[in-house]
Amino acid sequence: MAKTVNYTPEMVAEMTERYVAVVGKPESERDAMVAEIAADFGKKERSVRQKLSSLGVYVAKTPVAKNGKAPIRKSVLADELQELVGKPLVSADNLNKVDLEILIDFIQELQGDSEA
Repeated sequence: MAKTVNYTPEMVAEMTERYVAVVGKPESERDAMVAEIAADFGKKERSVRQKLSSLGVYVAKTPVAKNGKAPIRKSVLADELQELVGKPLVSADNLNKVDLEILIDFIQELQGDSEA
């Protein structure tokens, strides 16, 4: 039984060429190109993204946290808090990210008031 081919070699060559042309451009243009390729080939955008990923040319979207900022690991926040305090905090990693951010902001405000 022959394997069904989703993308012909010609389709792969064309989609790769078209997508690589927008790789250095803003995320919105890359998304638009994926949508355009999907429409032209009668495929779903997810399928096109997956194929481009398997070819090693797809550039993933930049992750964004709920607050609109780049996501920060909790361990990075815990390290920042310990640096602000100037002493090791054994249980800083046990705090949740929101509490760590609140404490960091509070200490920075206190330090800003003392410098003024």
